[in-house]
Amino acid sequence: MRHNSFTETINERLTAIELVVVRIARAGDQSDLPDLRVLLIDVMGLLKRNPGVEAAADDLYAAAAAVAMDTHEDWQPATRKRRLLTDASLRFCGRTRRAAEEGEPEDRLILRGIAAMYAAQVAHRATSIEIKSSLSR
Repeated sequence: MRHNSFTETINERLTAIELVVVRIARAGDQSDLPDLRVLLIDVMGLLKRNPGVEAAADDLYAAAAAVAMDTHEDWQPATRKRRLLTDASLRFCGRTRRAAEEGEPEDRLILRGIAAMYAAQVAHRATSIEIKSSLSR
């Protein structure tokens, strides 16, 4: 089994988060919120405590929940909330990458195993959905 470097691990998790955010922005499905929550908690567990990253994670989840709830209830203006979701995602990813560059945490903080499998599952599911939607067009 190949162990990724800390930066590669962070980038894999951020890619999975970005895929979930795209799904929420496109479909606004509330069923994607638990995936986002698990991935955010996973990334937070990989890093040393960083209030900036924690605030960005809170903002990202709140923006995703607002988009999912408003899409479900057919509220407007959805475009503005999707833009806020995209901005929150970019801010979270940027802060997380900067925090990861500051140094790898102690080995006891690095979560592998289930979290890695979950991130791979989310990425696979997102790819499957994109393929199905492109075939149905």
